[in-house]
Amino acid sequence: MDRMVSRLVVKMTLLMLMFQLAKAAAPVAKFGCPNRCGAISIPYPFGTRKECYMDERFAIECNETANPPRAFISRIKMEVLNISVKTATATVKSPVISFNCIGRVDGVPLNLTGTPFVFSSKRNLLVAVGCDTRAFMTGTEPDLVVWESTWGNLESNVRLQENKMCSGQNCSLARIPSLLQVFNPRLVSTNANQVGEGCKLAFLVNPTWFESNISDPFAMQYRDYVPMDLGWMMNLNDNDISTHCEESYNQSSKSECVCEDGFEGNPYLELGCTGKNSSLKKKNCYFYYPNLIFFLGFILLFLFERLF
Repeated sequence: MDRMVSRLVVKMTLLMLMFQLAKAAAPVAKFGCPNRCGAISIPYPFGTRKECYMDERFAIECNETANPPRAFISRIKMEVLNISVKTATATVKSPVISFNCIGRVDGVPLNLTGTPFVFSSKRNLLVAVGCDTRAFMTGTEPDLVVWESTWGNLESNVRLQENKMCSGQNCSLARIPSLLQVFNPRLVSTNANQVGEGCKLAFLVNPTWFESNISDPFAMQYRDYVPMDLGWMMNLNDNDISTHCEESYNQSSKSECVCEDGFEGNPYLELGCTGKNSSLKKKNCYFYYPNLIFFLGFILLFLFERLF
């Protein structure tokens, strides 16, 4: 009787383990690698150790002496607020670039040239604040005139729908080109009779954060940083993993890779995309992750029956 009870307990334990494994969240980091720096998720291709990141361009420096711990992308020296493989973006602290603002040093451009990182055109907007101002986006070919304003009127060649924070008067929102790696705004006065130039600001920002946190754009002169999203490009053969990537400059370079619809996980990991319909295409065959868990579990149950 005791033996039957023991066998039943073992069977139930194996079945529970099978179900737990099958519904377990897909891994985001390499096996055996830390997947967090404090509260910040560190998914592959990023990592905090040499064996954990794809290459040194994706190395993360985790300052665990800070409270809370702080993460930095080592190559570009920018602090990380969040990394999401679901959206293929890294949210970082991006400086508010100022011109002629009292108590602030004029800003310097952001240059990601030579790195895999780009300013996400899907998840950032350019915000420019000031009056009697013409704004240029240098670093594009040719320089892009973003907007021109007066104190009571503003017109933009890339105007977005006005909203309550940036109504189009002395403040403008603009989209940025895709795969942009240099952010070097230039704001110049259009009023030759103006005595002294007023404070002008320009920054890239996540629009959701901006809408939720800023009611007065001119108050941004008292902020040093805003959250901004970076994408990244790399050579990736997306025939090997169930993923969708945007084409970059050439077909061998991909950006914004995500798991296909119906999948979840990390598309940069081998067998990294799983889900309810977790067929993962690899070299024209299909791998069913949960089904494999059940298959192995039933083999264990069969062997248990035979041996005991």
